[in-house]
Amino acid sequence: MADTRTLMSYGDVSAREDVVMNAVEILTAKENYFLTRLGRTKAIDTVHHYLTDTLATAASQAVGEGESYTALERSTPSRLTNVVENIAIPFKVSRTQQEIDHYHGQDELKRQTQKALAEFANAAEFDLVRSTLVSGVSGTAPKMSGIIEAISKSSNTTAHTSGTAWSASILDGLMRDNWDNSNGDIATELHMGSFLRSKTDDFTQKSNVVVNNAAGQTTIVRTVSTYQTAFGTLQINTHRYLQQSADATGRVLAVNPSKLALAFLKMPYIDTELARDGDFDFYAVAGKMTLEVQNQDSNWFASGFDKD
Repeated sequence: MADTRTLMSYGDVSAREDVVMNAVEILTAKENYFLTRLGRTKAIDTVHHYLTDTLATAASQAVGEGESYTALERSTPSRLTNVVENIAIPFKVSRTQQEIDHYHGQDELKRQTQKALAEFANAAEFDLVRSTLVSGVSGTAPKMSGIIEAISKSSNTTAHTSGTAWSASILDGLMRDNWDNSNGDIATELHMGSFLRSKTDDFTQKSNVVVNNAAGQTTIVRTVSTYQTAFGTLQINTHRYLQQSADATGRVLAVNPSKLALAFLKMPYIDTELARDGDFDFYAVAGKMTLEVQNQDSNWFASGFDKD
């Protein structure tokens, strides 16, 4: 039986709160895979143009001895376009908030600026993958055509019957089509949500491989980071924004990063000169960018898969 005359700590409101100094955990995940890996180009206008061209279809071009040459047809480049999107994370922090002490021990304006930088990267990555084109006329905010939409052609975008089970045979078929359509200039990375990623592990040709290393430790390997087909090897990646809860079916995106690029009209920066009419500081992390797809056929997108 407890001694009720002993002063207990539980419920003492005068006790100092159990907060770890200098550690405020950010619970929101960060995703900037494409934003940090794709090449960079320069945009010079709000409508960004870039050109693609093709070679003549391969065929015999034998010429008879002593015969005159017959001129072959030539082609000119095709023009592709995308719209520059203005991305901004504006925020205000009161001067009082900056003057008081916090458990994290940081200046609150600087801390919120660091958060805004991460939020900018998340927002840019989200639209880089999922955005659909909005022209910006009539006062609407312009939006770029993101990877899924910008790569889309009838030959490389397919919707399976809703609820189709993701399988190795389907992936092999998609890669064969990719090889045929792109003349061998195929996708090298495979991106999907968490459910299809786990299903990809299920159809790899292995089961509980035990790896022994020099230190004497053993590891049970239940996953693979690459998938090799007869038409090329894919690096497998789980991407948070490719699959969202509102998506009706499972989605898979395969890309060749060397055929994609980010075009910046204005590189990301911290705008500290926004109008202030009170006891606060008004900042924004902003940038202006769009996407180039230099070869649509090197990428593909498939949907319609069971996701749960």
